[in-house]
Amino acid sequence: MAGTPATSGMVVCISANPALDRRLRVRTLAIGETNRALSAEILPGGKAAHVAMAAHALGVQAIWIAFLGGAIGEECASELGRMGIEVVPIRTRTPTRVNLEVIDDSGAVTEVLEPGGTPEPAECEEMVRTCQKRLSEQWKHALVVISGSLPTGVPTAFYSLLIRSARDAGSKVFLDTSGEALSYNLAARPDFVKPNRREVETLLGAQVHSFSDAQGAAAELIARGAHSAAITLGSEGLVWLENARSPAWFARPPRLETGSTVGCGDTTLAGFAYAAQQGWHGEEAIRFAAACGAANCSARWSGRITFKDVEFLTPQIKVTRGPG
Repeated sequence: MAGTPATSGMVVCISANPALDRRLRVRTLAIGETNRALSAEILPGGKAAHVAMAAHALGVQAIWIAFLGGAIGEECASELGRMGIEVVPIRTRTPTRVNLEVIDDSGAVTEVLEPGGTPEPAECEEMVRTCQKRLSEQWKHALVVISGSLPTGVPTAFYSLLIRSARDAGSKVFLDTSGEALSYNLAARPDFVKPNRREVETLLGAQVHSFSDAQGAAAELIARGAHSAAITLGSEGLVWLENARSPAWFARPPRLETGSTVGCGDTTLAGFAYAAQQGWHGEEAIRFAAACGAANCSARWSGRITFKDVEFLTPQIKVTRGPG
């Protein structure tokens, strides 16, 4: 890996349910009592925003297209724009949500996620139409990342419309969602999916206790339509099947002091996107993706990794190859 990030490639990050993240730090979180925060910070959030910030840090041209409403939506757009990320807002009548993250001195993270307002049908149509037009013109050959939950009231098939639009334009599509949105949209054949352990256990109705279990779960995701599948396992690392015929790859990060693990899966996804654009495969790709996820643990904010940290951590990632 070179000492500086590549500047080629483009990643379009689609966010149907963005948020403004508010992080509070407390000594101890006391449920049912008054808690006084030691500090408070805010930053654009939602999974797609984390991917866009991480991709930008890796030197990729990052574009963030999102449903945005009200003053909160304006703040999200302004903050990401100041970072150098191109923002394409799809304006909504309902305001953008605010998510709360509380971290106590033990390192425990408590999240309270608002459901998000429901975009109107015309607003959903505008997002699909904008993606179709730009992917066939100025975003041609971009890698498309669809991340996060669907807002309440948006049809589950909405992601399938976006996947097919991107595929029709010749773009690869990475999908990172959960529940029915993941189950239903596997049939649209995304190029890559990346649920975490809890999400895949819920989807498949089976526990994932080991790398072998995770390998079987990834194989099932491919059988259901994905071309490639990775499953993140928190501090234990991740498992990746590059395709239905490839061996499984297992990556373990070193033990790290963590500020917050929120966004580690998103930065891992950004690492896989970067690797795909560099033409990396197998061990090289998973090692880099795992290093991106590990780098997020020491980042001040979710998604705000640095290429220098990724480069430092990459040789510390232990990668093994399973049977194939």
